[in-house]
Amino acid sequence: MKRAVRLIFRMVLWLAIAAVCVEAACFGAITLLNAIIYDNLREGPRAAYDPYALFLQQDGIWPTMGIAQAEKPEDNRIVWFFGGSTMRAGNSPFDTSIPSYVATALNNGPGPVRYNCFNFGVNSFNSLLETKYLQKLLIEFPFRPNLVVFYDGANDANYFTLYKHPYGHEGMDRVQGLLESYFKTPIGILKPLCAAWYASFTREMYSKLAYAMTPLDPDSPLLQEYVDLTVKRYDHVAKVTAAYGSQFLLFLQPLYWGETCLDMDPAVHQEEETIILGRRSFPHVRQNVLIVYAALEKALAERPYFVNLQNALCSRTAPAYTPDGVHQTESGREGVAQAMLPILRDRLAAEEQTQGRTP
Repeated sequence: MKRAVRLIFRMVLWLAIAAVCVEAACFGAITLLNAIIYDNLREGPRAAYDPYALFLQQDGIWPTMGIAQAEKPEDNRIVWFFGGSTMRAGNSPFDTSIPSYVATALNNGPGPVRYNCFNFGVNSFNSLLETKYLQKLLIEFPFRPNLVVFYDGANDANYFTLYKHPYGHEGMDRVQGLLESYFKTPIGILKPLCAAWYASFTREMYSKLAYAMTPLDPDSPLLQEYVDLTVKRYDHVAKVTAAYGSQFLLFLQPLYWGETCLDMDPAVHQEEETIILGRRSFPHVRQNVLIVYAALEKALAERPYFVNLQNALCSRTAPAYTPDGVHQTESGREGVAQAMLPILRDRLAAEEQTQGRTP
């Protein structure tokens, strides 16, 4: 009997040691990947809990350069920008973000009207979390927008592909595990262990490997459900912003992997070929993201608020993307801002006419 007890104890002990070793190995692998892809040991800066949006950046709203105040209050115009890390550009000087380039250009124009562009980009946000953040700001923020801008595509495609769930978002497993772990364990006292499994690097590594190795079916009913729900979400945002007397624009962000440029500068193309990581490895990662990206573009194409910037950077004369093929360089963000400006000016002018004002 004692030998059996000792054997069971040793088995449990070795299983615990093996689990710790696997967790440590996965932690090391994920940390190394973060260092290679994001030039940081963690994916994104420190976040803080928010009851509306789930989380926000701990360092608050990223400042915007180039904003201005009009002499008369009625000549002030406010634009809210939402998106993920490509919009926030929090690892770069704030004067090189898309909202900063837009604000500078708008305020260099003639006339009494001045523009204040707020950068509400948050690392890892997709349309689901942006919609929740918009709700928070409409309730709590003191200044109402004349125009609301969403800049999406990469994170929406990424989190659906990673979680294979129509409501996928950053940290989905961790939050779901924290809330549901009590009822998923046969003994309630084991809740911390169950929640730890959902938050573990081992589970994250498994999800990332499945993401990298498993091709996505473009005709999957789950993908269609996801696309339908996402379009409904944007339709809802358009209705909500209209109820507050604002315009809404959704820009599909350009991706290195999603461009279909035919007149690309060969020298720039060659230079980017040496910069971008993973051109041949893990092809399913790129393929899966582009399947979702293309499905969203097709479903949104006829919406009046939708603008496709897929090939907005094709005429670039300098590299526009960082090694991950998603985040843009300063030159890339300036190019995106220039592509946005004519549409933004048109919508702001339309808002002026709707309100019976002259810009």
